[in-house]
Amino acid sequence: MKLKIIFLSICASFFMNAQILNPIVSNSDDLPGTTFKLNIDDFKRSVSTNRKNSGKINNQSIVLTLIDGTKKEFILSENNLLNRKLDHIVTFDGYSKDRKDKIKLTLVGNEISAMVKSGTGYYIIEPYKTKKGEYRIYNSFEMFGEKFTCGTDENDFKESLEAVAKGLNVQKSATGFPYGSSLKTFRMAVATTGEFTTALGNQDAALGELVAMMNLINQIYESELSISFTLIDKTTNKTLIFTDGATDPFTIDPSFASAANSQSGFDIMNTNGTLPYADYDIGHTFNIMPGAGGSAQGQAGPRPCTASLKARAWSQWTLSMPKSLSANLIVHEMGHQFGAGHTYNAIGGTPSSPTFCTSGWNSAAATEPGSGSTIMAYKNNCTTPNDQTNTGNNGLNYFHAKSIDQILNTLAVSSTCYTSVAVNNTPPSANPGNTAISIPKNTPFKLKGIASDAEDTNLSYTWDQVDVATANDKGAFGSTINGSGGYSAVNSTTAPLFRSEQSTTTTERYFPKMKFVLNNQNNPPVNEAEALPLVARTMKMRFTVRDNSVISGGADSDQVVVTVTNQGPLAVTYPNSNVTVNAETNINVTWDVNQTNVLKNTVNVLLSTDGGDTFPYVLASNVPNNGTAAVTLPFVPYTSKARIKVTAVINDYAEFFDVSDTNFIISSNCNAFQTIMVDNPKVVTAIQGSAQSNLNLVPQTPSNDTYNSKTLTFDAANMTANSWYIFNQTQTAPYLLNASSSMLTLKFKATETGSYTLSYPSPSGVAITLYKGTQTGTANFLTSNAVYSGTGTSFTYYRTFTVNLEKGIEYFMTSRNLSSTPAGSSVVVSINGPGQFYDTVSLPAGVSFTYAAINTTTNTIIATSSTGNFTTLPVGTYTVQGISFTGAESALLNKTIAELNQAKVCYQLSRNNITLNITSVLSTKELSKKTIGLVPNPVKDFLQVYSDEKITHYEIYDISGRLMESNTLNNSVINFTKFETGVYMLKLLNNKTLIHQSKVIKK
Repeated sequence: MKLKIIFLSICASFFMNAQILNPIVSNSDDLPGTTFKLNIDDFKRSVSTNRKNSGKINNQSIVLTLIDGTKKEFILSENNLLNRKLDHIVTFDGYSKDRKDKIKLTLVGNEISAMVKSGTGYYIIEPYKTKKGEYRIYNSFEMFGEKFTCGTDENDFKESLEAVAKGLNVQKSATGFPYGSSLKTFRMAVATTGEFTTALGNQDAALGELVAMMNLINQIYESELSISFTLIDKTTNKTLIFTDGATDPFTIDPSFASAANSQSGFDIMNTNGTLPYADYDIGHTFNIMPGAGGSAQGQAGPRPCTASLKARAWSQWTLSMPKSLSANLIVHEMGHQFGAGHTYNAIGGTPSSPTFCTSGWNSAAATEPGSGSTIMAYKNNCTTPNDQTNTGNNGLNYFHAKSIDQILNTLAVSSTCYTSVAVNNTPPSANPGNTAISIPKNTPFKLKGIASDAEDTNLSYTWDQVDVATANDKGAFGSTINGSGGYSAVNSTTAPLFRSEQSTTTTERYFPKMKFVLNNQNNPPVNEAEALPLVARTMKMRFTVRDNSVISGGADSDQVVVTVTNQGPLAVTYPNSNVTVNAETNINVTWDVNQTNVLKNTVNVLLSTDGGDTFPYVLASNVPNNGTAAVTLPFVPYTSKARIKVTAVINDYAEFFDVSDTNFIISSNCNAFQTIMVDNPKVVTAIQGSAQSNLNLVPQTPSNDTYNSKTLTFDAANMTANSWYIFNQTQTAPYLLNASSSMLTLKFKATETGSYTLSYPSPSGVAITLYKGTQTGTANFLTSNAVYSGTGTSFTYYRTFTVNLEKGIEYFMTSRNLSSTPAGSSVVVSINGPGQFYDTVSLPAGVSFTYAAINTTTNTIIATSSTGNFTTLPVGTYTVQGISFTGAESALLNKTIAELNQAKVCYQLSRNNITLNITSVLSTKELSKKTIGLVPNPVKDFLQVYSDEKITHYEIYDISGRLMESNTLNNSVINFTKFETGVYMLKLLNNKTLIHQSKVIKK
């Protein structure tokens, strides 16, 4: 069954919070994620054999299906969640064999559950509960907080919470950054009600459910905060797994989860000697609620380490709840235990609870516009009387910077009873680029941070606004929803305006997103939560870097104060409509200055030919910010998507700007084409002349713009005759429905490899078939949304279907309209996956394609190669881009991009690139001084070994001492591509004799 969760909340006092989840039941076909078969018999037998040893289990292997349908092998080691061996439960930490994904896995009896952390988020694996051996993997935060609302009741806890708040407010700014070089561990006492145990069947099953939950929760707290929890003996020996609701120490409130009742139960256990306060650092009560529907509730308040307050947390759910919702509820409640308040700034509630959001609003933490999107926000709720939900991805899997501040303050001020253990991880470094800048009001701006890490791990970058809403700002959202003070957020001097955003690829962030600058004239829809300020004010923008270490998550954070002045806005006025101009002609670009020259007296004028996705052409640099600039348009290919950008560059890390509101046309007889490179490595480091400096790229075909939706227009002029294949009855092979049918066809590629879901809305009916290659046929048939019925030409079809695609491979789509709509009707097909699609088109006559290596220092094309073979490049750093051009290839060499424009060369660079770092080879003289040479180190792909001693083979160990690879040394090269980012120990041997050992950093 499908669970669309309605998430409600009852909150008690300043830091006391509660959540309630209720389901709406609908078709099972719409459940999120991927289902797969898994036989764990061999895994269980192997674990059972390994458990006979006295130590913890290491190097345990299991193959699991991931969210995109691919399979990966994980290497597991028993972790420290349990401090004693249990007969039927084992908990593991692990990594995928390619070292790209981290996992927490629990084996309970005959089933496993797990949480996988990958570059795209957290994913839950759990039994599907429909058939034995069937599992489901889905996004851990996908359904969290849907229809989330909250209320407060401060009477029971007001006095103690005021004391807590006072203690937490002693320090005005966050302490504890950076962190990640040590792991803080708390002893956790989880107790279960008799109702919990009865619902699960027995104590063993109840303990298994409890342990599985805590293993999942550790994944998030270790990754986000370098905090871990170990279950105390009295939980794991079932002393705290109560079997009778009539005799357990807990009182169940029939109305909502009660943190007070949890603490009262723990107080009773302290008094009667069952569980003295000294035996644990933090406590939590789990309960199972009656009923068949999906529902969950929680309430919690601070604080760990204080005897009479450390167990103020109660979480409960029904048996039908997905593990993700139960686990994320507990993560949220434990955030409250560590002093993190609700981060949303919204009022109202839901139709059934119209004041819950108003009641749960937190005056110390309200930093996210509307309902918010991070762990301590209310996600998809606060819909009445105004919809204040954030559109798009509002189930983010990390803590807001304000939440981290509050938790770190708690750890520094009051909850200090943890055990800290050093780990082999160096925290990252975050620098927002500036301490303070000034920008004009109602003008887009860009911030760029600086990030580094000693291990050069897989960093992610988050920009958060950390201005806390005042009482008058309460509920002020964007430009249209007024708060308690009677004004909207854009007219406030303190209200939060910008949602939290995270990237794994860039330290930059545009405010608002460029799509709103390009498509909405700088004014996004209110629920996008990206509103520019219309009044003078200051904004504190926090730049946080996470290292996503597989050992213990590290982070650093710093902020820039953005002063918004009364000057502005800066606004482009020409070209600012759908005009047509010719390439190589002079035009006057104009803009409204509105006194912005007080802030920056010069600007740059840039040109885009792709609708504003990139601005590669500099038309004027450092010209006076006086409202006009005479520029010459370069000899660019024809485009109907030209835009002008006028930007005031404050420094390398900040600018404010404006872009033409609409596309304009540049007419040209240059027919160089747009391309998108297939660039698996974003950065390659290679020794000069080595095989690794040959990138082995394939020539690219012309392409159109990327897209996430495609309009299929079934007009006779667009249709061609093609063979019509659909799935056979068993969906195991193609079935030829018609040898020749009039079909709409499309040639396309995907920008990223992975699983893509294609869908279109009811009542449309479209039969779609996908092929690998450029034509129909059984050999290259991939999938279809149509399935043959077995009779005549009848078939069934689905409006949603999924297919696995490879980046850069050409695919062929045929589609036929099944609806009784008139000819020429259109259907919009949505595409959801790791990347986007782009159409491939025919090669223009007289145009060639090659790859250019552009020196990043001089911006000069040093070499070209149709296959990306750059073994002749000198030492240096290069940007490798595809380039389509007319004329001789030699005309490109030793020219800067500006010189190509001046020479009126017809060319177009690819929309993406590869950074190629060429390093020097050690000389013979250097080798004679040094027995062993390892180049490059840090290494991205291949490590070259130089030695004047014989080396027969090598061994690679991870930081825990686990042997990762043992192999013979061939051609003095070691392949590091299969290893995850991190630090490794490399041993070089001559047979059994150790010749050399050294740390190697994998980039």
